[in-house]
Amino acid sequence: MKNMANNMQPKTGIYKFREWRGIVDSAYDYAMWCRLWYKLLKWALGHPVQNVKAIFRYRWMFNYLTVPSFFDRNCEGFRGAALRGGRNNFLILTDAVTANLDTILSADMKLHPGSKKAMELNKKIICMDELVPALVTAGFPEAKTVLYQMIPVYLPSLINQHSTTHYITQSELHGLPADVCPLPSFEAGVAIEDDYPEIGCCMITCNMPCDGSIMTSAVQDRRHGLPTHPLNVPLRWLQDEVQEYAIEEILDTIRFIEKHTGMQYDWDKLKEACENWNGEQECKFEKWEFNRTKYPPHTGSSTWMYRIFEHQAVCGDPRALANDKKVNKILAKEVASGKCKKDIRYRAVIWNTPANNYANFNNWALNAWGIDSVIEMIDVHGTALIDTSSRESMLAGLANMVQTATMRAHTKGGYEVMVDDMWRCFDEFKCDFVILFDQISCKGVGAINGLFEESARARGSKICKVRQDLMEPTSISRRDMRADVNTFMSTVLNAEPVDPTLIEFDDDESW
Repeated sequence: MKNMANNMQPKTGIYKFREWRGIVDSAYDYAMWCRLWYKLLKWALGHPVQNVKAIFRYRWMFNYLTVPSFFDRNCEGFRGAALRGGRNNFLILTDAVTANLDTILSADMKLHPGSKKAMELNKKIICMDELVPALVTAGFPEAKTVLYQMIPVYLPSLINQHSTTHYITQSELHGLPADVCPLPSFEAGVAIEDDYPEIGCCMITCNMPCDGSIMTSAVQDRRHGLPTHPLNVPLRWLQDEVQEYAIEEILDTIRFIEKHTGMQYDWDKLKEACENWNGEQECKFEKWEFNRTKYPPHTGSSTWMYRIFEHQAVCGDPRALANDKKVNKILAKEVASGKCKKDIRYRAVIWNTPANNYANFNNWALNAWGIDSVIEMIDVHGTALIDTSSRESMLAGLANMVQTATMRAHTKGGYEVMVDDMWRCFDEFKCDFVILFDQISCKGVGAINGLFEESARARGSKICKVRQDLMEPTSISRRDMRADVNTFMSTVLNAEPVDPTLIEFDDDESW
């Protein structure tokens, strides 16, 4: 669809009418949109009183009312396999999130004060930092693992770019420096506002990915008051000498959970989950193979969002594995046909952590300039398979998975995983240039920006630097990010846009 910006309502970026993709793809997109509404309505009507109470109790709950628009934005411009893969990925995400919301809200003592049913449910709930993969607790099949900040913090920051501003403001009013990364600032603000649900029997925190995260763990601990165990992760995770320590940290975490839940760790269940996770990984490897071809079918915003969610929340889940196999069949069929339903003019590797407040940036780059993000940094973390032949090998695999979790693998570990891996992906996927996110509040990555530029000059390769602030739209807006790409494309590459209407438009008021 050309002239896409003409279909947007002023300042909101919301479409006036549904995107036309041809008869077949439009019908498929509408059918999947209806399936999404069915799942959302089924969830809403499952516990109507509880859900309404939650909407009026928690500011972040309002963001979930805009989910259909969010999924539409992150499939904009998609046709063929890209559309089908993206829509299927989002439906699995919907299933997992609504089930998680049911658990959280049913156990929340703020919504159910004095409820014996909620108290009993809380005895089975293990709260865990959102950056710790849920596979760690797969050996507790009767327990319910909740990634503590995922529902109130991470997902709202993707769904609505303005969801962060109130909570970050509260953090800064309470003395938090304004230049800290927005993620821990957002988490701290939710704690200050007492907007975390009151759930769980214990809490697992971690030192990932930075000092800001460690700081906010202390703020959250004062609010939830749960027995807490810190899962410490080595910084130099490539070094063999730290692995014994990393494994012992996993064991200490298991012992802590056993103590507070009264459950025994089931190593057979862990093995089953690890084998499912290995299957998910192998599907990911196959997707990479597809994207190395002339017809890369699995790109766009749904790719990196699904990868994060899969690595952290549904790792080892048989439903996710079934979805991966289904999506891969769709992708393989399009690659085999030798046809590409995208106007691809450039292949790019996107490096550094994506901007949550502009989740559909990849789609815009493709629709506006024909830039296809065939591989991303967030897509290549935590890729080692887990050896399930013994307890010791599974523990080693879990330790590696935690050390290479979201926002961890490349921001910690040293030069080779941040810079060398970028150029390895650049060469393997035959990219034309790098889109390097310059996350202005991330001091760790900011410190090596010069190394990226030096290595690019040495290779004779091009880098398009795009400023962003992770999930803070008031410092770097979506328009600012687009302007950085526009300047690079027009002045460095002398390129002409695929859709000129998408070069300059106002969506500052958009979700």
